[in-house]
Amino acid sequence: MIDIKALNPKKILLLRMDRIGDMFCATPALRAFRQAYPDATIDLVCSEGNRAVVQDNPHIDNLFVFPLKKYWLWPYHFLRLKLRGYDMAVALNGISTTTSRLVSFINPKLKAGTWARKTEGYYDLTVGLEPGDHTIDQQLKLAAAVGAPSEDVSMVFPVGADLKERARAKFPRREGKKRVAVFIGNAKKVDTRWPEDRFVELVRRIVERGDTEVHIVAGPGDEGLLGGFTWSDDCVLYPGGSLKELGAFFGTCDLFVTSSSGPMHLAAAVDVPMVAILADFTFECWRPLADIHRIVQSGQPGVQVGTVTVDAVFEAVNEMV
Repeated sequence: MIDIKALNPKKILLLRMDRIGDMFCATPALRAFRQAYPDATIDLVCSEGNRAVVQDNPHIDNLFVFPLKKYWLWPYHFLRLKLRGYDMAVALNGISTTTSRLVSFINPKLKAGTWARKTEGYYDLTVGLEPGDHTIDQQLKLAAAVGAPSEDVSMVFPVGADLKERARAKFPRREGKKRVAVFIGNAKKVDTRWPEDRFVELVRRIVERGDTEVHIVAGPGDEGLLGGFTWSDDCVLYPGGSLKELGAFFGTCDLFVTSSSGPMHLAAAVDVPMVAILADFTFECWRPLADIHRIVQSGQPGVQVGTVTVDAVFEAVNEMV
C-alpha cells in the first residue's frame, strides 16, 4: 500500500463522467480534496452531461470534458491526460469501465476509486458502498482514504447574487401568493418518476388552495408529460434556461416538489425546501440530506414510486407551505 503522506501529491486528477445528480453528490468530496491539498493542482474530468454542475466550482483548477459518445476522440483525451503527469487519480465512479481504463492508462503513482467487482483490478485502493451509506458518504470515505477527510456533506453550487437578482426580476412574486415549483420529468425514467396523472392531480389541488401559484418545470423530452395540466395565472410553465438559472429561480420559491431527479439535487444544493418522492434505494443513497426537506417514501425496493398517493404528497406540501 502506498503511503499517502509520503506521496504528497502535487497533481491530482478526479473523475466523474456521468449524470448531473451524480456530480452534485461528488461536490462535497471536491471540497474535501481542496481543503486537504490546498497547494496541489486539482483537475476534474467530467461529462458533457454534468459539466454545468462544476463549471464554476471553486475547488478545482482545470475542468476536462470527456466526449463519452465520440469514441474516435478518446485516444486524444487519454493521451492528453496521461501527459499531464498526475501523482494521484481518483475515480469518484469506479464502477465505470471507461473511467477505470482511463485511470489505468494515465498510470499515476496512486490509483483509487469507488469499488465495483468488475473494475477493482484497475485500482490500488477502493472504497465500497456500505449498507446505509448515502452516495455522498461513499465519496467522502474515498476522499478520506487518500488523505482528504471531511464530514461536511453540503453540496457546492455557487449561484451569483446578480443571477439571483435577475431571477427575482424575471419571476416577481405576486402579493399574497406562495410559490411551489414542481418537476414532472424525466420522461425516459419511468420507474423513478412519479406518474404524470398524479402530478396533474397534485397541482390541481395545490392551485385550489387559492393562495399558491405553481410553476411546472420540465426537461428536454418531457413535452409529452404536459398535456394534462390546466394552465392559468396560478399554473404556469417554467420557460427553461441554464442549470444556474434554474437554481436562481428555485431561490424565488417556497417549496419544490419532485421525484428522484437531477433537479432534486440542484434544489438541495441551493437550500430550497423540498418534498421528494422516493423509493427505498433512492432514499438510502440519493435523498436530500438537510432537515429542511420532507421525504415521501413509496416503501418499494429499488427506485419505483408508483405506490405513493396524491393524498400523501399533498399532505406533505400543505405541511411545508
